[in-house]
Amino acid sequence: MSKFASFSFLKWKPIYAELIFTALVFIPIILFSYLITSKIVHNYMVDRAYNMVNFERMKIEADLMEPSTALGIFSESIQDMIINGDSSERIQQIFNKQSVYLNKKSEFSFSRYTGFYGYFITLQDTHLYGTGPLYINGMRWNTANGFDPSERPWYKAAIAAQGGIGESHPYTDIVTGEEIFTYARCIYDADGNLIGIICLDVQISEIGKYIVDTSLTQGGYGILLSQDLTVLAHPSEMFIGKTVGDPQLSFSIFKDELEKGEDIIERTMISFDDLESICFFKKLSNGWRLGIVTPKLPFYIDVIKMAVGLVFLGALFAAALIFMLIRLDRARRKSDMESRYKSVFLANMSHEMRTPMNAIIGMSAIGKNSGDITRKDYCLSKIDEASKHLLGVINDILDMSKIEANKFELSITEFNFENMISRTVNVINLRIEEKNQKLTVIIDEAIPRILIGDDQRLAQVITNLLGNAHKFTNKNGSIRLNASLIHEDSENVTIEITVSDSGIGISPEHQEKLFKSFQQADADMTRKYGGTGLGLSISKNIVEMMGGSIWVRSEAAKGSTFGVFVQLKKKTDKNDINDKSSKEKRIRNDKFKGRRILLVEDMEINREVVIALLEPTEVEIDIAENGIAAVKSFSSNHEKYDLILMDLQMPQMDGFTATSQIRNLDLPNAKTIPIIAMTANVFSEDIKKCLQTGMNDHIGKPLNVEEILEKLNYYFNKKE
Repeated sequence: MSKFASFSFLKWKPIYAELIFTALVFIPIILFSYLITSKIVHNYMVDRAYNMVNFERMKIEADLMEPSTALGIFSESIQDMIINGDSSERIQQIFNKQSVYLNKKSEFSFSRYTGFYGYFITLQDTHLYGTGPLYINGMRWNTANGFDPSERPWYKAAIAAQGGIGESHPYTDIVTGEEIFTYARCIYDADGNLIGIICLDVQISEIGKYIVDTSLTQGGYGILLSQDLTVLAHPSEMFIGKTVGDPQLSFSIFKDELEKGEDIIERTMISFDDLESICFFKKLSNGWRLGIVTPKLPFYIDVIKMAVGLVFLGALFAAALIFMLIRLDRARRKSDMESRYKSVFLANMSHEMRTPMNAIIGMSAIGKNSGDITRKDYCLSKIDEASKHLLGVINDILDMSKIEANKFELSITEFNFENMISRTVNVINLRIEEKNQKLTVIIDEAIPRILIGDDQRLAQVITNLLGNAHKFTNKNGSIRLNASLIHEDSENVTIEITVSDSGIGISPEHQEKLFKSFQQADADMTRKYGGTGLGLSISKNIVEMMGGSIWVRSEAAKGSTFGVFVQLKKKTDKNDINDKSSKEKRIRNDKFKGRRILLVEDMEINREVVIALLEPTEVEIDIAENGIAAVKSFSSNHEKYDLILMDLQMPQMDGFTATSQIRNLDLPNAKTIPIIAMTANVFSEDIKKCLQTGMNDHIGKPLNVEEILEKLNYYFNKKE
């Protein structure tokens, strides 16, 4: 090495050390951040899966309590009827009536049960078998010749329960061929002699579908095992019916622990689709096992992306710092002043570099050390998502009840058509991306930008069509939304909106049922894909109220196209827009001050909600916690009340009884004071019963402030 070369190396040696140190310092920082974030993600994933399995376990047990309770109450009634000597014909009528009611009620539950049936030793059947025990079925199907009840699982479960409610192991129903289990109970006469057995079947397929679908939407999948560890529900149908010892089942590695009745908590396994996963198995009160399997990869994708981002940012910051260090080193060799400048510059660069890195490391540490808050936030976010499904189903039901009661109305306002489409697409887009589907949106440029109509209801229709297209289209499929201007005049436009997909399609015989209320096109598809069966019916009513129509064009296995025609008004200076804000303002400007209402509600939280909603109106509110208190308050102060808000379901005295007693009081305004029902009973028959009892009107829960204000405004003005 030459003398010059040696001198040059020695001169640059200090800066080399600085550059190497600067580059290397990012490695532990990035590694530390990655490890902390990975730990946070792991804890979040475990907490999420653990909470999911506990939530679903409680949901299933709570839901199954309803048929068990229903059987208990019904069997007591039948026992009393038989002891009191009621006829077989009368008992058959009760079975039929209660079975029809129970069948309708179970449509809104994932534990479907069809009706009561019973086998009675003391009642005689003289029609089918001569003289002998009587078999009664509420769904009116008959047993085959040679039917031996003592060999059926429900008979054995009832006998084993010894007067309690027995639960059979899952078995195949001899009539429907479906997998079911049965709640059964023996009933006895006053001397303790066996009268008969009353039963209620529960379909396992609906419970399994709920478990699988709910878990799949949360990034994992659910498994349901019977008491003997047979697979009742699994996202892959090929595994249903296999026992836990089958080596094809990935969770067969836990066979010994499951057979011992032990819970499986945070164990690692390979899922059926070959992904590393964590799993939980919890034992239900009836001996079933509920399992939740959560693949790790979806949770760690963001961590991997973050690691790549950190490496990129680290390299960028390191390169920038190295570049600046070289320039500053050159400047330092020119003069002491330049050296001082370099020091200042390095301080500034250090600050600029450490500020974002401190944010990354600091936020990671905060997340790690705030486990309780994370869990609370997680729990709150999960609660926010069930209520919004149950509320979505509830909203569908409420909409149908309003349609049937002719209370369904449109709320007309100005809106940006393209923005409405964008908002609607954004709602469904995440689910579409999860299935790697391709969504194409085409909006006709000739459609006016600002239109007048009910944008919320129109968005509801489009969301329903897009949701169905997404649900019935396989992964990597395509969906197309097209909005076209069909007709335009000086005041109105007619727009056609179509949603096409490459999904499973619909056969001609099923297309006839699509738009009928409370009907599904295909029950098998409903069990497989889910849904209330109300969306298209509600959509049909909405578009017809908008002066339009809805249609479908489809072939099985070749996809579907749904289309709607709607008529909307164009924005002109002459339009009298009845928008929500002007309506609310008009109502709020009315003179509510000085008015006094009697709020009859037993739930404190509901009272607080009503008081808070009406606080801006300055209306005065007195409270009665039940019907008895309401009658007493009105009797002693009837002259000061302008209106009564009456809950229906209350202890001591319900709202119907309280209303009747108020109407029968010998007071000047007892028969004329407006009484408005305020209840979660929102079906047309509920509303009719309120009116027949003597109430003037009805407000459904959840409460809508605009509806309350409209009702109060109407009756206050009417009183004047």
